Amino acid sequence: MAELKHLYTPWDVDRHIVLDSADKLVLIRFSSYENPPDETLDASLAVLTSRIKGEKRSREDTGDQAKRQRQRLDGSNDSTQVEMHQKSNVVAGMEHYLFTHQMDALLVEISPKVRKYCTIYAVDTNKVPEFNQMYELGHDRDPFAVMFFFRNAHIRVDVGTGNYNKINFFAFEDADEFISIINAAYRAGKLGKNMTSSDKKYSTISLRH
Repeated sequence: MAELKHLYTPWDVDRHIVLDSADKLVLIRFSSYENPPDETLDASLAVLTSRIKGEKRSREDTGDQAKRQRQRLDGSNDSTQVEMHQKSNVVAGMEHYLFTHQMDALLVEISPKVRKYCTIYAVDTNKVPEFNQMYELGHDRDPFAVMFFFRNAHIRVDVGTGNYNKINFFAFEDADEFISIINAAYRAGKLGKNMTSSDKKYSTISLRH
């Protein structure tokens, strides 16, 4: 399968936003979940859990056995908390990776259809974190963020979620549905507007995973 063209430095990102958007819409997919969660997390988790259990045994006498038993039953001891947190992170990371993979596949599909007026790039925010603060990227709430630029201006799109700055979900039935959003952003840019609205609205209720 073809892949999206990646930008690997902040200079590349800035350069393409400025130069490419002179006459075309520039779409950039930012994500820190391009790769699945590290499989070594399980091994790290086992080591960490073992160390925590050893430390607790060394500082607790036999009189605390009943307390430790209650903690194990209600899931409140340190090792259980760490294990649950790590497993939750792995599950969330895998889910975000799958959504990013879906979006990338869609962008690859539509790229030849919109190439005359839109160029599409991908940025791994783990490798290029310089835009994280500016665009609120790189956190664990969003699997990815799709953003539009035209003539060096950020084009915001109201898709019904309340977040006009970026598209951070995958709920598109087909390529044409997303192309309509691209077209709306392109038309707004050509008219000198930095805000537009998509024909279809995606409520936050319909976006629950």
